[in-house]
Amino acid sequence: MATAARLTAPPTAPGRLPLIGHALEMWRRPLEFLDSLTAYDQIVAVYLGPTPTYVLAGPEVVDRVMVADAGHFAKGRSFEKLRDYLGEGLATSEGPFHLRQRRLMQPAFHHRQIDHYARTMARLADERVGSWQAGQVVDVTQEMFDLSLAIVTSTLFSTALDEHLAADIRHDVPVVLRGVYNRAIDPTGLWQKLPTPGNRRLAAAHDRLRRAIDHLIRTRRADLPAEQPDLLSMLLQAQDADSGNTMTDQQVYDELITLLVAGTETAAGGLAWLFHELGRNPAVDRELHEELRTRSGEAPSFEHLGHLPYTRRVVEEALRVRNPGGVTMRRAITEVELAGYRFPPGAEFMFSALVLHRNPHHFHDPLRFDPDRWLPGQKAAPRGAFLPFGAGRHRCIGESFARAEMTTVVAALASRWRLEPLPGAQVRGVMTSTNHPANLLMRVVPREVR
Repeated sequence: MATAARLTAPPTAPGRLPLIGHALEMWRRPLEFLDSLTAYDQIVAVYLGPTPTYVLAGPEVVDRVMVADAGHFAKGRSFEKLRDYLGEGLATSEGPFHLRQRRLMQPAFHHRQIDHYARTMARLADERVGSWQAGQVVDVTQEMFDLSLAIVTSTLFSTALDEHLAADIRHDVPVVLRGVYNRAIDPTGLWQKLPTPGNRRLAAAHDRLRRAIDHLIRTRRADLPAEQPDLLSMLLQAQDADSGNTMTDQQVYDELITLLVAGTETAAGGLAWLFHELGRNPAVDRELHEELRTRSGEAPSFEHLGHLPYTRRVVEEALRVRNPGGVTMRRAITEVELAGYRFPPGAEFMFSALVLHRNPHHFHDPLRFDPDRWLPGQKAAPRGAFLPFGAGRHRCIGESFARAEMTTVVAALASRWRLEPLPGAQVRGVMTSTNHPANLLMRVVPREVR
C-alpha cells in the first residue's frame, strides 16, 4: 500500500467507511463531498476503497505536481479506466506520444482557427435562442448540451450530422460519461464486469459512437478536400514534422471521441451553471446586458470577444465558482515530498478545480459570484489557485475554444433574453465526468428595448 510517511500523516477526510472508504460519498454526493474538502489548505487523504488518494487542496502542491515536478508523476488509475472508452487521446495519453499528438493537433486550435469557429458558434447560438418564445420554460442544461453538441459537431465535421446520427450522439455521450465516471470511482473494478442494465446501456452507447465516428473518418479520408474546413480534415492531414507520418484512423478516432465527449459536456455544464448564477444575481445580469447592448451589431469574431471585458469576467467567475470539470488524477512514479510529507512510488493524487476555486484561503467570500474580482488591479490569486483548464504539459488544448464558445453563447443569449429562475426551484449539481446542474428549468423573459 502506497501511503505517506512523516511524523504525522496527512489528515483524512471524515466519513470513511470500512473497505469502501469515501467511495459511496463520491458516488452519491460528489459535489458536496468535494466542497467539504475546501476546509483543508494543503493535502487531505480520501479513500476510494482500502487505499488512500491524496487530494491536493493547496495551490503550491498542485503547481508542484502539475507543473514544476510533473516529470515525477504519471496519469493516475482513473485515466487507465478511461482508455477503454477514449483510447489514447490527449486526455489519456502520456510521454512522447502525447507530445507528438498535441503538436499535430495544435494548429487546429490556433487563434485563426478559433476566429473561424467563433462565427459558427455565433450562428448556431443565434439559431438556438431565436427559436425560444417569451414566457417559455426551458431546461437550460439540456438546451446548452444540444447547442454545445451542434457547435462541436459543426467544427469537427463542418456539416450538420445526419439526423439519426445526431440523435444517437445526443443520447450516447451522457451515457458514456456517466459510465466512465462510475468506473473511475469504483474501488474494486468489479462493478463493470457485472451484466447490469447500466453496463449494457454503456456498452451499446459506446458501440454506436464507435461505429458512427469510424464511418465519418472512413468517408472523409476517401474524399479529403483540397482545403481543411474542419477539425476532422485537419487531423487527417496533419503531418509529424520529424517523421512526416500522419495519424492512423485509430489515432484520429481517439482524438475525435475525446474532443466530442469533453467538448460537449464540459461547455454545456459551464454555460448552464453560468446562467443559473445570472438568475441568482440580477445586478450582474443587468451590467452584462448593458455591455452587450452597447456592443450590438459587431460581427462575431475572436477579436470581437476581446471587446466584451465584463462578459469575459462573467465567464471567468463562472469557471471559478462553478467549474464544470471533474477531478484530475496523478500517480507518483518516484518517491516525492509534498508539504513536508514523503510519498512512495505508486501514491495516487487527485485535484479538483472546485476544491481550489472555493478555498477561502485564496478567494475572499469564495461562494459569492463576483465578476469584479477579475478586474485589472485586483489582487491576483496565487499561482496554482485558479486552474479552470488544468496546468502544465497536459493543460486542456481546447481552452481557447471553450472560452470563445462560452463568451459567444452568453453574448447571443443574454443580449436577447433574460433567464428567470422558477419560484421555489431547487437546483442540484450532478457529477458525471463533469459537473453540471440537473433539471435547471428557467423562464425565458425578453430584454427591455431601450
